[in-house]
Amino acid sequence: VEIALRAAAVELAATVVTGTIRAQGADEAVSPTTVLSGAQLDRQLSTTVASTLQNQPGIAIATLGPATGRPVIRGLSGDRVLMLEDGLRAGDLSSTSGDHAVSIDPLTARQLEVVRGPMSLLYGSSALGGVVNVIRDEVPVALPEHTGGTLGATGTSVDEGAALAGVLNSRAGAYALRAEGTARRAGDQRTPLGTLDNTRIETLGLSLGASRIGAQGHAGAAYRFYDNSYGVPGGFVGGHERGVRIDMRKHAARAEGELRPDSGARFSSVRGSVSGTRYGHEEYESSGSLGTRFRQTVVQGDLLARHRHIGSITEGALGMRYQFRDIVTGGALRTPSTRDQSVAGFVVEQFEAGPLVVNAGARYEWARFVPYEPGAVVIVNDVQIPARSRTFSNVSASLGVLYDAGHTIGHALEGVHIGASVGRAFRTPDFNELYSNGPHLAAYSYDVGNPSLRAETGLGIDVFARLSRDRVRGEVALFRNQMQGFIFPRNTGDIGLQGNRPKFQFTGRDALLTGAEGSLEVSVRSDFTVDGALSYVRGTFVGMVDSLPADVANGIPDARPGSRYLPLMPPLRGHLGMRYERGRASSRSWNLGTALRAGAAQRNVGDFETASAAYALLELTGGLRFLVRGRFHAVTLRVDNATDTAWRRESGHVRESAVRP
Repeated sequence: VEIALRAAAVELAATVVTGTIRAQGADEAVSPTTVLSGAQLDRQLSTTVASTLQNQPGIAIATLGPATGRPVIRGLSGDRVLMLEDGLRAGDLSSTSGDHAVSIDPLTARQLEVVRGPMSLLYGSSALGGVVNVIRDEVPVALPEHTGGTLGATGTSVDEGAALAGVLNSRAGAYALRAEGTARRAGDQRTPLGTLDNTRIETLGLSLGASRIGAQGHAGAAYRFYDNSYGVPGGFVGGHERGVRIDMRKHAARAEGELRPDSGARFSSVRGSVSGTRYGHEEYESSGSLGTRFRQTVVQGDLLARHRHIGSITEGALGMRYQFRDIVTGGALRTPSTRDQSVAGFVVEQFEAGPLVVNAGARYEWARFVPYEPGAVVIVNDVQIPARSRTFSNVSASLGVLYDAGHTIGHALEGVHIGASVGRAFRTPDFNELYSNGPHLAAYSYDVGNPSLRAETGLGIDVFARLSRDRVRGEVALFRNQMQGFIFPRNTGDIGLQGNRPKFQFTGRDALLTGAEGSLEVSVRSDFTVDGALSYVRGTFVGMVDSLPADVANGIPDARPGSRYLPLMPPLRGHLGMRYERGRASSRSWNLGTALRAGAAQRNVGDFETASAAYALLELTGGLRFLVRGRFHAVTLRVDNATDTAWRRESGHVRESAVRP
């Protein structure tokens, strides 16, 4: 048998495991999907998961400094975007405030996946924006043929930074073993306007995992330690002149098992996992005195059963999830310590009829929040509201379809898939949105919750088209999210509350987010590729015209005129790039590339929010990939902002501190 391989600069579609009933190609996903792996991940790898993904369609970044980036998907952030590590929640507090870093380092990631649409129901009803999954297989799922691993080193000139990461995989009989270590250190970041003081980063990560692998599944466990000490810059309204230092650490343990019965069984697999996370961080003023302290304990358990063909149902999955969380606060923060727990059950089914795939799902979730400081009150617009216990429950549902146009229409539409989805999502207010009542040191804000907040619901509609051919790959999507009771920190404009910090009041209002995103990659020749992407989102409050408030929110009078635009919305953004690559079919290849990344001015801003100016940035890349004695190596060089343009991050309520490198 002779097999002819043809080199092409357009890379094959990756296999996706996030938000799918089974592992499948990205072209088969019934949702707009972003996957970074292999050489593409090497080219984009950065300090945080968010900065690694920030140039992908529909994805922006919210940050208060280089260590604190968090993804913004289609204008939504916080816990509307679930951050997962091998399918389980990270167990940190990054979703509650912009100064809290994500406790996941992308250095050792095998693949990054971003999934939007109906399959987010597998992970939580609050994933209105989407799901980001960092895949590294901490608990091994297969036996390696021999001992091996990877070693990576990274250097950054802009902050005199260095990072080292290593992964070792081995086996002992039927047991697969995995060990990992990462370390990162960076100084203050330089910008075109000077050094951004107090932006240093020091991180350390360690992980050990082991599994027993059998013919019908695996059972294993893993432990991870993560320590991060970083600075948040200051020197602006509400901020400390010399900024704030944050020390955070996480201990996480997980155990999981999967059984894959014989082909005659009803279920193709049953997978269960349980994890426990102990997380803490302290925020220190420049004098060294403690300002704020958090302690969080999270226990979560998941059970997922995937079944085979049943009647007209091709395949499906059903499962349950339980989470208990205990949060203890201290220092200047007045948010009362809180316990919460949630229970959820869900089902997702898939139907296939020739070129048509239909995916339907539903999820019921119950959650209860209990502050355990008797007598605690929250002062909302001069009204004292008791920090009472709250219980929420609701149903989320979704329906998605994918049609293979080339299957029936003919060769002209070969590789074209058209999809659409509609989903109703449900999100409970988090503890800080309910009970905050005081200054938040590192976020440079005075946060006030509202114990009377209602749950947030959203109705989302998504239409997309996907093209996948040998020399062309692309996807374009249109979306519309109608939100009822959209919860956000409203800038009241008040200054002078404990340390001259702006006051933010958590408020629920109806909102509408609409937008579009698209990407295209074309192989002009077998060694030359042109690619581009474009993203736009517009967020407005429903019923607000000419910058006047619509009515009363959650029973609390709001007499202050406000903007009709949602805060922290990224502007129109995009990039256009090209890449030349030689030697892909040999044991040694090299590549050169360039890209122009640009963003429009954002003048549709929220209350007391600073508009951002337009920007254009030049990026240069080069790389070498080669084999030595059967071992693979890669060297990548990337120059960001090659023209030294001064620009500020589009999304963030403190843009004064966000001058970029």
